[in-house]
Amino acid sequence: LRQWMNHRHWYDLKDTSRLELVDVLLVAAMGPPGGGRNNITGRLTRHFNIVCIESFDDSIMTKIFSSMVDWHFSKGFDAIFTRLGKMMVQATMQVYKAAVGTFLPTPSKSHYVFNLRDFSRVIRGVLLVPRTHLSEGDKLLRLWVHEVYRVFYDRLIDDQDRNQFFEIVKDTLQQSFKMSMDKLLKHLAGSGNLEDDNIRGLFFGDYMIPGAEPRIYDEVTNFEELTAAMENYLDEYNQMSKAPMKLVMFKFAIEHVSRISRVLKQDNGHALLIGVGGSGRQSAAKLSTFMADYDLFQIEISKNYTTVEWRDDLKRLLLKAGCEAKPTCFLFSDNQIKDESFVEDINMILNTGDVPNLYPPDEKADIIEKMQVAARTQGRKIEATPLSMYNFFTERVRENLHIVLAMSPIGDTFRNRLRMFPSLINCCTIDWFQAWPQDALELVANKFLEDIDLEDSMRGQCVSMCQHFHQSVRTLSEKYYAILRRRNYVTPTSYLELILTFKALLGKKRTEIQLMRQRYVTGLEKLEFAASQVSVMQQELQELQPELVKTSHETEQLMVKIEKDTVEAEAKKEVVAADEAVANKAAAKAQGIKDECEADLAEALPALAAAIQALNTLTPKDITLVKSMKNPPALVKLVMEAVCIMKGIKPERKPDPSGSGKMVEDFWGPSQKILGDFKFLDSLKNYDKDNINPAIMKKIREKYCTDVNFDPDVIKSASTACEGLCRWVRAMEVYDRVAKVVAPKKLALAEAEADLSVQMAMLNKKRAELQAVLDKLQKLNDEFSVMTAKKANLETNIDICSKKLERAEKLIGGLGGEKERWGHAAKELGEKYINVVGDVLISSGVVAYLGAFTVDFRLESTRDWHALCRKKGIPCSEVFSVNSTLGDPVKIRAWNIAGLPVDAFSIDNGIVVSNSRRWPLMIDPQGQANKWVKNMERPNNLHVIKLSDKDYAR
Repeated sequence: LRQWMNHRHWYDLKDTSRLELVDVLLVAAMGPPGGGRNNITGRLTRHFNIVCIESFDDSIMTKIFSSMVDWHFSKGFDAIFTRLGKMMVQATMQVYKAAVGTFLPTPSKSHYVFNLRDFSRVIRGVLLVPRTHLSEGDKLLRLWVHEVYRVFYDRLIDDQDRNQFFEIVKDTLQQSFKMSMDKLLKHLAGSGNLEDDNIRGLFFGDYMIPGAEPRIYDEVTNFEELTAAMENYLDEYNQMSKAPMKLVMFKFAIEHVSRISRVLKQDNGHALLIGVGGSGRQSAAKLSTFMADYDLFQIEISKNYTTVEWRDDLKRLLLKAGCEAKPTCFLFSDNQIKDESFVEDINMILNTGDVPNLYPPDEKADIIEKMQVAARTQGRKIEATPLSMYNFFTERVRENLHIVLAMSPIGDTFRNRLRMFPSLINCCTIDWFQAWPQDALELVANKFLEDIDLEDSMRGQCVSMCQHFHQSVRTLSEKYYAILRRRNYVTPTSYLELILTFKALLGKKRTEIQLMRQRYVTGLEKLEFAASQVSVMQQELQELQPELVKTSHETEQLMVKIEKDTVEAEAKKEVVAADEAVANKAAAKAQGIKDECEADLAEALPALAAAIQALNTLTPKDITLVKSMKNPPALVKLVMEAVCIMKGIKPERKPDPSGSGKMVEDFWGPSQKILGDFKFLDSLKNYDKDNINPAIMKKIREKYCTDVNFDPDVIKSASTACEGLCRWVRAMEVYDRVAKVVAPKKLALAEAEADLSVQMAMLNKKRAELQAVLDKLQKLNDEFSVMTAKKANLETNIDICSKKLERAEKLIGGLGGEKERWGHAAKELGEKYINVVGDVLISSGVVAYLGAFTVDFRLESTRDWHALCRKKGIPCSEVFSVNSTLGDPVKIRAWNIAGLPVDAFSIDNGIVVSNSRRWPLMIDPQGQANKWVKNMERPNNLHVIKLSDKDYAR
């Protein structure tokens, strides 16, 4: 700038050509000199006309803020509020000036910078309560106390400043309002005098009625209801969020959530949350955003996150607040600042609601187009120029966007940022997250330890010890810094780690000790049992011996009897086998005869069946047809003659039709008669084929069966009916012929079967006798098996009893000397189980807090904790050491082999590393820990990576 103002040009760094700017007027602004700001040389200021803007005097500030207050209280409030409003402006002025004069910025208090915006925030906070909820003057005074505390008090970092501010407010109330603070806030003090800590109970907020519209900013008088409301909000948040928060809503947390909610309610309200890591800044901001029903916006930092991604995220954020008009909270923490330009952009947004040159022309045109639509929708009368529309966009951003910055005061970085970017103080309400008070520590410890198996009184003492650990390490850290100039920060995260480590280690050690003690107790029980069983087993052996002798004698007798009965059974079996052979022979003979009969009958029966089948095909109509023949063919006559002969019908004697003069036999007349019988066919079917007259059969065989014309196939040409009758006659002939052969064989079969029946009866009788003998023998064998098993069982029992007796005597003889040692060890472990509560509690304190301290500080602290444990009656060992409580000799030996030094301090460090729930950060100037970890983890394929590695993220 000075070069341009001197010479009116610059040089291009690439080709050294001159760059000239014309018609440029430079206007610069700066804060007053001092306060660590950069010095501006006189060689620059000589080019400017310097105009110094003095701070407003009291009358101007009174005029400005009285006008605001009068206008607000003129809208339906009682007249008393107008008078109180003027007093309130004067009181605020008094507090503001006292704060400016008293709380001066120092390197450790660089945020102690106050300006008119702080004055304005008090007034605007008071004006948040509507007239419907503000009807008494005392409530207005309580509201004013609440607002000055939120604006001025919340940034104070130590008790001395806080008590000083308490006195300022107390005096101001008395002077300006003629009201005693003790009287005004007596409901907070209880029965005692009002103290600064009591003001923590004064709450105003708009969150008591979830979902209310509009949300009324009002006093919260019931802390239990407030706690319940906060817990309900937290439960809802955890149900809806992908990353639920496990918070204990103690008073300290509720205070900060309430403070952030107040900031988010105000127009253009931004918050700067200052506290060490783990103090709950981001959790409180997330819950407050959820309670206000705002969208939460956060950036996600990665290795490749650059200014380009940052600018893209800012675009999305501002478009969400400006174009979409969504109330949004941008939560940004100092560990997300990869580049200081990020803070510069935040500084610009806090001041103006915009970042210069953020949007390229096409995106800016799109924003202007959307804002024209939004202006028409809202009925806003705005010029349709791009500048007016962009200003409207910026206005909506300022209206909907709330920035919450979470920063740590540790180191110089925070102080430098406040100096370089003053809007972080000017545009934000500051909330300093101080160390957790006693009630917060107690409530958190009670919450997390409620499910541990401890007596209530013991649990209370453990909670008290946890509080003492936290407070004493804070004091120890100050001493550590004073002596060694090394910083150690005690954060709420350390306290939570103490509690969670205690819970985990207590359960683990109790299980270990109980298991070890149980082994010794079980060993002692086995020894006692063995000793008690020796006499019992000796008595058992004496009783078993006679029983074994008796059983052996009975078994031998039974064996003799079985042998005798077996001989008898074998003899009986031979007799039965001989008879069975004879019977089988007779049965085979009978079966042969039967088979012959059936073979012969097999010839006749198919013919007979075929004849019957043929008869079945004939109908009365067929018979009538034959009967009605006047002059039947010779073949028909031939068949009917044979049928008449079979039925025993005699022929008629008639003169010979050839004229010989002789009388001849004529069967046609009788044939017609029998054909006229309705039961003619049935008589044939039921013909007594087994008792045919031999004379008839002789005649049939001689005259008809030899006749070639007496064939069914031949007869069929003359008459179908006569074919069936022919088949019948021929079947009867065949059957009779076969029956004559089969009949003798049948008689022989009957005789053979009768003979077989007699033999089988005798055989069955002998078989029954044999079965009785065999059953008796089987019974004896079963008895013998039982006796043998009994004998074997007795022998086994005697053998087992002898071996047990032998082992018991060996056990007693070999381990008799160990009994005393085991008893002593079991007793020691029993005492250790009782003392484990105090030992693990102190060890958890060492793991959570003392890792950063040198050996002398650790010893001093553990001695103090051990003494207090014994004083409070918490059971613990006479002499405490981390090694004896958490150390495993085998594991420690492996550590030493891997390179861990053998001194007690290094071993304690190893125990802290192996038992810590958090990642260990090792201060290792000599590389001992580096070597130890590499050697220990080599079998587990340890990979050593550096941030500079290309594939680091993999």
